[in-house]
Amino acid sequence: MTEPEQHTSDNAFDAFGDELPAGAELCGGAYTIEKYINSGGFGITYLARDSLGRRVVIKECFPSAMCYRQNKTVRLRSRNTDDEFTTILELFEKEARALAELSHPYIVGVHQIFHDNATAYMAIDYIDGADLLQVIEDEPGRLQPADVHELLLRCLEAVDYIHERDILHRDISPDNILLDPEGNPVLIDFGAARESATRVSRVLSKVLTVKDGYSPQEFYLQGSKQEYSSDLYALAATFYHLVSGKAPPSSHLRMAAAARGGEDPLVLLDRESAQGYPDHFIDAINTCLSIFPGDRLPSAIAWRDMIDVERRRQILLEIAEEDRDLEERVYKLVAEYRRSLKDEAAAQAKATADAKETPTPPAKPTPPKRRSRTAAPMLLQEPLAADEKDDAPDVAAAPRVAGEAPQGPAPTCETTAAEATVAPQAAPPPGPPSDAAAAPDPLLLGDPVQSSKLPDPPPAQQPGGFRKLLTGTKTLILGQGRARYE
Repeated sequence: MTEPEQHTSDNAFDAFGDELPAGAELCGGAYTIEKYINSGGFGITYLARDSLGRRVVIKECFPSAMCYRQNKTVRLRSRNTDDEFTTILELFEKEARALAELSHPYIVGVHQIFHDNATAYMAIDYIDGADLLQVIEDEPGRLQPADVHELLLRCLEAVDYIHERDILHRDISPDNILLDPEGNPVLIDFGAARESATRVSRVLSKVLTVKDGYSPQEFYLQGSKQEYSSDLYALAATFYHLVSGKAPPSSHLRMAAAARGGEDPLVLLDRESAQGYPDHFIDAINTCLSIFPGDRLPSAIAWRDMIDVERRRQILLEIAEEDRDLEERVYKLVAEYRRSLKDEAAAQAKATADAKETPTPPAKPTPPKRRSRTAAPMLLQEPLAADEKDDAPDVAAAPRVAGEAPQGPAPTCETTAAEATVAPQAAPPPGPPSDAAAAPDPLLLGDPVQSSKLPDPPPAQQPGGFRKLLTGTKTLILGQGRARYE
């Protein structure tokens, strides 16, 4: 191809319209324009060479709706747009700096940002290859289903990379995806700055920043929310065109049909129109072409996982592994629960056995009830031992004076079961009381104890028998005319 003739005179620049001619130098001679590539409502693209002779692409900020070129310098059509133009230059530089921070094999790289000719420029990578639109139109049989499948996976990788950094491309289309000599896709011409420029300029707000057939319906509405799924719609439309050979209808028309309840003009891909492609590949494109953002796949990763065979196999293995882990966790929980029940039952059985082996403490003895001090002494029919007969004190030697308090505690009538063996006596016959029965007990009256006054023991106890009287804490032993205390 013959290179354009270089021009050096100022009049020569006017002959080429708004674009710079070949041979024009930029950035103090660091770059030299070789030829014009294309232009849009917001800028012009050139092929150039740097000072080392390497090919680069130069993008010039040139919003033609508000400026024109005089010689090499960019001039505003109205002084009223000076502030707006300054803001647009700032947005252009912002996008260039954001792209310069990206480093991905499937995204075009930015080398430099500079100012010249009263506007801004950026120098980016030169990709020696055709774009997808050229392939579709000029070489329709070049890419086979397996090639298209691999190409889409790499595009999704690039889209996910920019989305992770909160950047939207906003202008994905077949002409903005280049194929390098190895067949790898390269995303170019980000439209973020253009979309932002329409919001700050009343003049540029009338300039469309959409591409019919590829832009989602939210791009047609000024100020509408744009999400990551917006880029996915544009990418799905691009590959719909690549697979079917026809661009999809405008999303604006599809939205209008949906609003009036009409039939969607989009004919979804099927096995007939997409021969050689698996169902999950076709379903993913159709899903991302949904007119409403909420019906599309949520992310590039979700799309990749849906169509990548190896990834799908890995996901299934991960799910199976998670199910296996879940089963093991459930088994462990059940085993621990059963073990806890067993331990609880064993502890309860041990507590019951310990309770049976522990002796019951004896009951606290109840203290005996005290008898009245005035109770009559009880005669015990218990014979004295032989040694006790000799030691018994003489009753006559221990007289008690009437009215004198007895020595020691008051006598009681307490006795043991062995001692309480007094034989019952017959009741006396009726009649006047005898002197003996009416006579008071000398011990109770306090009279001197005399052997003559003591009643004779019963006949059965005459031979050497003695009687015992319980008197409080001491026992009075009577017998044979003698008495003693124990």
